[in-house]
Order: sequence, then C-alpha cells, then structure tokens
Amino acid sequence: MMMQIDDKSGRGKKWSRILTFGMALGLIPLIIGQRAEALPNGHYAHPEVIIQPEELKTLIDSKDPSIRIIDVRERLQYLTGHIPSAVQIWRPDIEDKDHPIPGMMAPKAQVEELMGRLGINDKNTIIIYSDGPDNGRLWWILAYYGFPLNQVKLLDGGIDAWKRKRFPLEMISPKVVETQFKLKGKTKGREPLLCTLPEVKSALKEPDKVVLDVRSEKEYLGEETKKGAPKPGRIPGVLWIEWTEALIQEGPFKGYWKSAEEIKRLFSAKGVTPNKEIYVY
Repeated sequence: MMMQIDDKSGRGKKWSRILTFGMALGLIPLIIGQRAEALPNGHYAHPEVIIQPEELKTLIDSKDPSIRIIDVRERLQYLTGHIPSAVQIWRPDIEDKDHPIPGMMAPKAQVEELMGRLGINDKNTIIIYSDGPDNGRLWWILAYYGFPLNQVKLLDGGIDAWKRKRFPLEMISPKVVETQFKLKGKTKGREPLLCTLPEVKSALKEPDKVVLDVRSEKEYLGEETKKGAPKPGRIPGVLWIEWTEALIQEGPFKGYWKSAEEIKRLFSAKGVTPNKEIYVY
C-alpha cells in the first residue's frame, strides 16, 4: 500500500491502518503477529506473505506444480543467474505503456496478459523475489487488482539470501506454456491500496495522518532524481524513513526483514504509529 503521486487524475497509493491490513510496497512486513520458527522469527501479523529460502527450496525440489516464481530484476541480471524455474519481469512490464507520465501502474488487462504469457494462471501460488524493493511493487499491483493474498509471497532476503545458502541458480529461461490469467479487479476491501492526490494533500494537515517518504536519502534531499521523476525533492512536510531501514543490515540474515517489534520501534520513534493513517511513497 505504497502511495505514489500518480497521474492527472490525482491517483496514488495509500497505506491504511498498519495493524489491520498492514502491508506496504517495500515495507510489507511492518505488521505484528505470530510466526512459527521464521528465520529470523519476525512475529508478523501476516507471516504467510513471506517465504524463507529453505521453504522455497523444498517446494522446488518437490516439483510442486502449483507454484510459479517471478524474478523482478533487469534481464541481464536474470540471465547471469536466477532461481530455478523463475520467469522474469522488470518494472517497465508492470507500468502503463500508454500513460503520458512514466512509471504509472499497469492497467489490469496489461497485467493479465503479461502473467498469462509467462505461463501463470490465477490458481497458482506466486513467489516473487528481487534484489531490492521492486518485488513489493509487483505484490502491490496484484493485490490491488484482487489477486488472493494467500497466493502471493515474497522471498525473505531476496536473491542474495538464496545465493548465501548456496542454493542452485540457472541461466536459461524456463519453457512456459501460455495460459489464461484473470484478476477480479479492485474491490472495496482493496480500496485502501490507492488514494487520490487531494487525500494526500489533506493528510498533510491532519494530526492523525502521516505522509511518509521511503526513498533513498539522496532522493529525499533532492540530490538525486530517479528516471521519470519530473524534478528533484520531496513533498513539503513529509516524514522520511528509508525503506532499507526495515531490513537487517549485517550478519547471516542481511537483507531479511527485521522483526515486527524492531520495525515498530523504528517507525514509532519517527512518529509513524499504528493509530495513524499512513500514506507511503
């Protein structure tokens, strides 16, 4: 539920009520709950969103026919080594090809065509990984368009965690058979995943709401501008917590999500608390 100031219609993504729905693009496990022997044991409210490398390895070894794995990295990175049977998607694939502003969310029909072309159907369990936050963007798009949340998971630690376990990699794309992939479309329960620009402007004036910038420090300070951004800088009055702060920085679990309690402390210290409605970009 990551808010992105969107097109001329003023659309954007909204992260609403952390502890009730509690998932955000690149910050999805910032939610409190239970986890049985997770590595690390995160105690998240929705541990089913995350899959550990060992669990994925078991599914692959058992040749589980229900799973489909998606590598969300650039093509060259994918071809230099990916998780066995993974297909590849990169950000332009899930952006609206016809929108005048770059980077906007792909329409439902475009997502359906893409997934079907990759041999994925709506009965599969989809496991997504990357080497950065891009896997969360694909998760958000699928969630917004009504894909069952119990059928889409993020690999904890991403491709780097898989490599550290010395699990096998492939350099050849798998053969796929095109299929039909249908999304339910946005529903009332998924509406909090998207908000309007006026809502964001209003949130900046309300004490029970927070607009949160989770980009890099250089982007936040205006020292770096990502491709497609109209100009450097940030929305005036926002709070800032870089998305990487939610990840373990050192040790054997580097790149994994921190525990829910650690993330809660991090965000609470900056004024981002469960009693507030949070808009993330």
